[in-house]
Amino acid sequence: MGTLGRRVRRYPSKDTCCLTTVFFASVVSVTDVLSRRKLPQPTRDLVQVGRGRLGQVLARVASGFTLVTQPGPRAALPESLLASAGTVLQPQSLDRSELEHLITTAPRGRTVVGVGGGVVMDNAKWLAFRTAAPLMLAPSILSVDACVTNTIAVRDGRRVSYEGFVVADQIILDVDIAQRAPERLNRAGAGDLLSIHTALRDWATGNGKGGARFDAVVARRAAAVLDALDEVADGVAAVTEKALTTVLLGYADINDMTVECGHAQMEEGSEHYLAYYLEQLSGTSFVHGEVVTLGSVIMSRLQRNDPGRAERIADHCGVAWRPAQLRLSYELLITALTGLADYVRETGLPAGSAADLPLDEQAASELIAGLL
Repeated sequence: MGTLGRRVRRYPSKDTCCLTTVFFASVVSVTDVLSRRKLPQPTRDLVQVGRGRLGQVLARVASGFTLVTQPGPRAALPESLLASAGTVLQPQSLDRSELEHLITTAPRGRTVVGVGGGVVMDNAKWLAFRTAAPLMLAPSILSVDACVTNTIAVRDGRRVSYEGFVVADQIILDVDIAQRAPERLNRAGAGDLLSIHTALRDWATGNGKGGARFDAVVARRAAAVLDALDEVADGVAAVTEKALTTVLLGYADINDMTVECGHAQMEEGSEHYLAYYLEQLSGTSFVHGEVVTLGSVIMSRLQRNDPGRAERIADHCGVAWRPAQLRLSYELLITALTGLADYVRETGLPAGSAADLPLDEQAASELIAGLL
């Protein structure tokens, strides 16, 4: 889930491979964008799931459509679907100049269909938002939640701002397309739901200190999303239709809570902050869900918050989260953990375990024992 705070952090280019990370000097808070916004219906009600479902839906689009995609997901689409698209656009980034160019090249009045990863989803949302066109989003991979979120991350040099508010008319999970994506990346999608385990503890202990007041009702709703992930963890590893559906609906439910509350503290806490700090320190790109999963395991230990459950879910989901898999050294982890409390305070992040329980080198070493 994209963060709602105002901070120095990285913004991932959520493309099909999710492996490129660009570091930006600042991120403009999306809180004002969400302020007083309401969704017309639960996001999960927009979701359609099935094999070959995308082609079935698009066959009913009478006036043709504009397809926004990238080479990877495009290769997974049937030729008949490509032939029925009036225009095919393949954006490469979320730079404002490219987004504006997209507006000039797309025909008006046609349904916008986005098929791909996060960059595609946000480009399609931008095009629909700016042209008031109907919007269909079909994620080709479930490593990120961009198909259910309503704002667009716009890049101006080293600055990122969240703009617009657009709700898709339909969100289509075509299982045939999603299962063609690399299994490792689909598994990584569990990371932004496993993070609920530690984020809820942070939200409860922070309770308004630099963040939002704790809401027990919303917390129970978020905990139910985590429970649903736990139930299908082995299916996540096998990339089954049921598991893919569960992850997507979990994303949808968390998005609804985020819009309703104006923040994402039910899903984003110290586990995310550790991930952001590791990326800032290393200058290295990570698959977002994998490094967040590592953060969830480590922070659950720091919180003394049923760390066995966090590690079990991570392993059963098949997420590649261990430091060796992420090529993270002992020295970098120790540096990140001992500096995390200062990082959280300096960047104005909501209080929680990362800031309230600072670590020295010995404590940090004990915290990651057995993980390397």
